[in-house]
Formats: sequence, structure tokens, C-alpha cells
Amino acid sequence: MLPHKDVTFPPLTPSKTQRLTFDQQRIQHDVIQTSEEGQEGKAGAVSVQPAVRKLCWTGSRYMYAGPGRKPQLLKQLESYVHKELQMISSSEPQFQEQRLQVYRDAFGCFIKEFKTYQPLLSAIKREYENTLAYQQDQIRELEPLRSHVRLVTEECEKKIQARWEEERSEIRALKTEKHQLQRVIEAMTEKETATQAVVERLQSDLSAQYLQYREQRDARQLLIWQINDLTRGSVEEEHPADGNSDARDPVQLQLSLKVCRRDLTTAQKELTRMKAEYWDVVPRCNWDALEQTHQQNLSKMQTLQSDFDQLKREHDILLELHKEGSMQNKTNEPSTQQNDESVSQEQNQVESDHLSDLIDSESPEKSTLTVQEFRMALRTAFPLKSDEINEINELVTSAQSDPDGSDDSISSQRLHSLLAESVEAGLPALEESEGQAAENPVQATD
Repeated sequence: MLPHKDVTFPPLTPSKTQRLTFDQQRIQHDVIQTSEEGQEGKAGAVSVQPAVRKLCWTGSRYMYAGPGRKPQLLKQLESYVHKELQMISSSEPQFQEQRLQVYRDAFGCFIKEFKTYQPLLSAIKREYENTLAYQQDQIRELEPLRSHVRLVTEECEKKIQARWEEERSEIRALKTEKHQLQRVIEAMTEKETATQAVVERLQSDLSAQYLQYREQRDARQLLIWQINDLTRGSVEEEHPADGNSDARDPVQLQLSLKVCRRDLTTAQKELTRMKAEYWDVVPRCNWDALEQTHQQNLSKMQTLQSDFDQLKREHDILLELHKEGSMQNKTNEPSTQQNDESVSQEQNQVESDHLSDLIDSESPEKSTLTVQEFRMALRTAFPLKSDEINEINELVTSAQSDPDGSDDSISSQRLHSLLAESVEAGLPALEESEGQAAENPVQATD
């Protein structure tokens, strides 16, 4: 369905009607020569010879016609196109260009007749001409590529053909080799079959010969035994006194000797084989003993390893404790010194109390002690060291220096007072040692 089916041509104006009437009276055959508009556009357009034939028609109403009838212009154009196309031969080199030129001339005549639509139709024709020229330029540019593609295609086809020929030759050679190998295989199969038949026949002959030789051997041994029996009987008849002697057949002895030699050879071979195979093999009893010893050593090693691991863990724990103790000693050194001093002070006080108790127990009724009793009380109460003997002697001398007492006796009151003085004298010494420790903490730690 056309988009402009409702479009109608405009009616003729009076000027056009007058012009048509004038043309009908003046000209009977109007000659229309083909224009040269086909050559406008680009310079690369195809040049075609202008048509020699001319469009002619008669009558005035050749553009419009009534219903059911073709206009005169259409008839003239159709006849012109039909005649021109018949004159063009399809064997000519520019057959398509000539056909295009015919239609171009007819379209130019059509444009000239329609003055109102001439600009639009001319633009359409020009655009078509430009497009055709552009397409022809593109074809002309692609022509070398086309020839190159053709050459490449031919070369590829030649290579493919050559490859096919090579493959065909290789296939023929392989087929020939295959047939030869098949013939060789068939010949070898036939030869093997013949050889197998010969082997079977020879085996059957060998079996028959073996049976025959065995029968002959048995018959020969039987004859030998019979001859030996006859010989032994004749000898016994000739020498009846030697009937109790143990006479043996030499042939039988030779046979026994051969059997013994064969058995000896077999035994030697077996012994050689056993030596070669089992020379480095350990006996079963030794293997069991070694296995048991190995298991015992392994269990001992596991036990020792567990003990070692436990000792190692204990050693690590002790090392950690020692490190922690050393760190605590560094931090708690002043408090430790104070504790030691308090402990020593308490110990001195306890010793003095203990000594006073001993003095009181030695002389509960009398108030004096002899020097010998005082020394024995000290030795029994405290195991004195060698460096403390001088202090004890000084204490005893100070006790003897009492003007109220004698040289051999010491007053208990005097002893108690001396002990109190010694304890009080020990306190400043302890305070002095604390001051020195505070001044020199590094030496105390060393």
C-alpha cells in the first residue's frame, strides 16, 4: 500500500491549456532528444553513448488520461524503452550500462514534462547518479583487492591440491607397504604353521623312539640279569666251596655307581644353591634372641626417656623458681635485712633467757656459782664456736671481778646483770649494721 495513494495531480491552468492547443496545431510530431543530464555529478561516473533514437508522439493530451486508459506519454515512454532494450544485445561488453542509459533518458523526458515536480525529480535523479558513481568508485577501488583475493584463492587452491596430491601419494605408499606387510605376515604365518606341524611330527617321532629305546634298555637289562644269573650258577657249580662268599655283579655295581654319582652331583648343586641363597641369613634362634634383646633395650630406653623428660621438666621448674626468687630477693632485700635483724635479736634474747634459766636451775638454793659450773652450763646449753670462746672468757672475767665475790665463785645476780648488758650492747651493734646495709645495699647483695 503506497503512502501517497491520495495524491492527485493539480488541474491544468488556462495557460497550460492554451499551450497544449498551440502545440497541437503547430506540431504534429514533437521530437524530444535525450538530455545529457546523465553525465552530471562526479567526474568518475560511467560514460555511455547517448541514445540515437528520439522520442516522438502526436496529440495534445498525452500526459493525462481517463480511467481505464493509459495516457499518451506513458505509452510513448513504454514503446521507446521497449524498442531500445530490444536493440541492445546481451553479448555486448557494456550491456548493463546501455540498459541504464535507456531508462535514464526515459526518466529525463518524464522530468521535463512535469515542470511542477521537476526540481524534486531532478534532485532524486542526481542523488541516484551520485550514489551510482560512488558505488562504481568503490568497485574500482576494490578491484585490486578482488584480483588479490583471486590470486590468493588460486594459490591456496594450488597448495591444497598439491597437499592432496602428496597425501594421496603417501596414502598410496602406505597402502602398498601395508599390502606388503600383510603378505609377509601371511607368509610368516604359513611358515610358522608348517614349522609347528614339523615340530609336532618330530615330537611324535621322538616319543616313539623314546619308547622303543626304553623297551630295548629294559630288555637289555633283563638279558644282563639272566646272563649274570647263569654265570653265577655255573660258577657255583664249579666252585661249591665258595658258595657262601658274597659275589656281586660288576654291571650292577657300575649302574649303582652311576646312580650314586648322579645323586652326588644333584646334592652338590643343591648345596651350592642353598649357600648362594642363604649364606647371609641369620638363624631363627639368633634372630629371636636379638629381637628379644632389642625389645628390652627399647623398653629401657623409653623408661629412661620418660625419666629424663620428667627431670628436665623439674629442672625447668626449678630454674623458673630460682629466677622468680632472685627477682623477689632484689625487690624485698630491705625487708629481709630487717627480718634477719629482728630474728637475731630475738635469738639473742632467747639465748640469754635460756642461759639465765640454766643458771637458776644450777643454783636454785644458793646465789653463787663456781667458774667451772658456769662454763659447763654454757657448753651444755650452747655448742660454742671457737671465735666465741674469747667473749665467754671476757664475760667470766668480768663476773669474777666483782668485789663481793671470790675467785672461784660467781654471783647469779652478777651473771644476770652481765647478760642484760650484753643484750643491750648487741642492740646498738645491730642498728649500726642496719645503717651500713642501707648505705651499701650493693655490697650486701654481693
